[in-house]
Amino acid sequence: MKKLSQIRWLNSEQRILSEKTDGKNLVELTAYQNIALWWFIRFRLYHSEESNRLVRLLMKNSFLFSFVDFLYDFLTSILCRLVSMVFKAKVDKKGPKVLMVTHNAQWRHIRDLTGVSRKCDVYLDPILKELKKQDYKLVTISPLKYSISAIKIMIERLKSRDAIHREYNAYWSIKTWIKERYANRHFRNIWKSVLENDEKFVTLLEKYPPTKEIRYYFNSLFGHIVKQIEIAKEVVKEQVPDLILVTSEYGFFERALVVAGKLNNIPTLAVQHGNIGPFHKGYIYSKNTISSSESIESPYCPIPSKTAVYGPFYYDILTKMSAYPPSSVVVSGHPRYDKLVIANKIFGREEFCVRLRLDPLRKIVLVATQGWPMREIFIKSVLEALKDFPEVQIVIKPHPRENRELYRRVVDEQNVKAKILSKSSDTVEALYACDLLVAAFSTVITEALVLGKPAVTLNLTDEDPTPYYKEVTLRISREKDLTSAITKALYDDETREKLKKAGRRFVFNHAYKQDGNATQRVVSLIGRMIKNKMK
Repeated sequence: MKKLSQIRWLNSEQRILSEKTDGKNLVELTAYQNIALWWFIRFRLYHSEESNRLVRLLMKNSFLFSFVDFLYDFLTSILCRLVSMVFKAKVDKKGPKVLMVTHNAQWRHIRDLTGVSRKCDVYLDPILKELKKQDYKLVTISPLKYSISAIKIMIERLKSRDAIHREYNAYWSIKTWIKERYANRHFRNIWKSVLENDEKFVTLLEKYPPTKEIRYYFNSLFGHIVKQIEIAKEVVKEQVPDLILVTSEYGFFERALVVAGKLNNIPTLAVQHGNIGPFHKGYIYSKNTISSSESIESPYCPIPSKTAVYGPFYYDILTKMSAYPPSSVVVSGHPRYDKLVIANKIFGREEFCVRLRLDPLRKIVLVATQGWPMREIFIKSVLEALKDFPEVQIVIKPHPRENRELYRRVVDEQNVKAKILSKSSDTVEALYACDLLVAAFSTVITEALVLGKPAVTLNLTDEDPTPYYKEVTLRISREKDLTSAITKALYDDETREKLKKAGRRFVFNHAYKQDGNATQRVVSLIGRMIKNKMK
């Protein structure tokens, strides 16, 4: 089944949720302890798993999957507890406790405001350091993924002195498993006794999102989400934080922590972590789906108490195009962008070129990729166009969640010379050193504009997820226009000056004040939220 466009998906969601079977709609049918699990899976539903071999296997072998899942949870919980005991850290702080969600993809080397290269969480590091200065107790938490590199990252985090680190898996227990089993039976019964017998409703599902996907949710995934919620409750019970900070707040375990926090009257804060477009299903909701009084009970969608966004543009999207209450959104700027203000004091083109064996006198084109279905077409098109510019040097920066092997293969196939940066490389350093950025829709584009760099952006999708880049980059939708756009961006002074002026206007709306104080604004917000809770 062809993937629905984002506009059609939003329309179809409203159509689906308006229909009832057995007197209830899908939001009501997915309720667990009065929490609507629909809001956990709606983002995933857009990216259909119907053709995914794993999903088909899970549906055919549900007992085997349940056993393997139990075994994995049991073993990883023991592993995480043992490793945490070995590398047990003590932080002597007396201030309020902040629990912060971390992600392995963001654990890499960066240069901080002092110019020192260190391995840390690239999104949270500025906030962590400032909170630490102000004597906050800091606890970071993340789920252990099934890979050797994930275990390595877990150990590195546990050794870090910035905060106490805990793995989400360590809070799993047999009690959690029992509740997951109960939830699985509950939702499977709903599928068999209600949904499967309603021919009209099944026909509606077949017209829009795949029935096979919905069947998978009721037979397997909702139980998994219940497990995440129960683990989150245990985390909150043991840690008793004064505030919970999340990014990617529409993810399973992040939203579970938001739910657990709100059930315990703990304020929750989301810090924007990427671009938000007009149809981003992690953020765009129909009116009346979010409570103005912060209720998380069904049918409402659980959102954080506050969401700190990069700029006024995103405030308008969340409060006007989406259903976020205006009081729940705060414009702060991006803490990670604070170092862009003093990038010339931290980074050097010469040093970057020496390390990558590049010629600092020749132009450098940085190609930033994205983990999206058309990434191979994108990189092949860009490299093919860059063959017309033998004088430039190509540097490829894969997205942190991507495997570099794809790009190595394409570079070999295209017979071009290109440096492929590692996952641990600092994107800002590469941006500072380059003469031109070529990308699709990454936040790297905004960072380039903050640094005053020209950008060529190639959109190969039916709908543009980031239409706001049209006025500030050379935005094209056809591969054949790449050569012309790159030529203008590199060599046409009038075009470059026009882009720079437009970029300055754009930066305020999308990245707010470039005064180096975004971190301080977020930390001040944290302080106010905790103080208001204590009243």
